[in-house]
Amino acid sequence: MLLGIISDTHDYLEKVKKAIKIFNQYNLIGVIHCGDFVAPFTLKEFINLKTKFYGVFGNCDGEKEGLLRVAKENNFILCEPPLEFVFNNKKFLIFHKLKEEAIENIENVDYIIYGHTHQPEVKEEKKLIFINPGEACGLLTQKATIALLDIDKKEIKFIEI
Repeated sequence: MLLGIISDTHDYLEKVKKAIKIFNQYNLIGVIHCGDFVAPFTLKEFINLKTKFYGVFGNCDGEKEGLLRVAKENNFILCEPPLEFVFNNKKFLIFHKLKEEAIENIENVDYIIYGHTHQPEVKEEKKLIFINPGEACGLLTQKATIALLDIDKKEIKFIEI
């Protein structure tokens, strides 16, 4: 089972469109956005996905009412972090900014997915896998990335867009 992961799009529509095109090449069970869309018109691009959309707000998402309106109109799941759900008997927590105090007493979670740092990262601690897809905008690092997670194989692939 494949899951698409994206974060920190920051209204860079060209990169968003490229990411969606790549995601649509795979048979994904969903796409997760870890926040910092910025404006509702960016979120609206995700109507072109061929799968379900899940997202959380980031610290730069000032137009929350507009974002929520777009989400509701398109049956997207969008909320304040953390977003919690289960795919294939694996429990996920989605954040924008990873806060250590928020994860200190976590139990029965398999994956924590987050953004904010603009740096792609994958690490494992105590059987808990942390994934940051990096920044889709390429603004800070000049390297725009998204990620694909194979839930069954516990494999993560970073893709430059």
